[in-house]
Amino acid sequence: MGKTVSFTGHRPNKLKGYNPRDNKELLWKLHEEIVKHIEDKNADTFISGMALGVDMWAARIVLRLKSLEYPHLKLICAIPCLNHSSKWNAQSQKEWQSIVDKADEVFYVSKEEYKPYLMQRRNIWMVDESDYVIAVWDGSAGGTGNCVRYAQEEDKEITVINP
Repeated sequence: MGKTVSFTGHRPNKLKGYNPRDNKELLWKLHEEIVKHIEDKNADTFISGMALGVDMWAARIVLRLKSLEYPHLKLICAIPCLNHSSKWNAQSQKEWQSIVDKADEVFYVSKEEYKPYLMQRRNIWMVDESDYVIAVWDGSAGGTGNCVRYAQEEDKEITVINP
């Protein structure tokens, strides 16, 4: 049976911005880690929390790998709340919807409207459902740091990519 990987990582404002092209080096590292998890750790299921930045970029990488060379992969979108992307700009909402439409499974962690604490509840659910965590994290405090600390408490194997 395959293993499950969840992603956590910074929003674009803590990276090199919203354009994936500006984060090309980071995305290649993320791609390499995903492939290592598939080939070396028998990972076949990936969970994205669907936040802007690392979460959505990782989901896109998984979908691309699935379409090209690993058709057995499964993408789960862990949505923290009902109106998760509603305050984003139109392009980001469109991208979010495109990923959700292509996902193998969509799981709503909460049926409530947006509340900040639901982001952490989503992270806890993702870690609990995973064997491994890939974190794009610079060591700073915040949601990604909280997720990494929880994964450590749960003795999950964590791969950190420092952006």
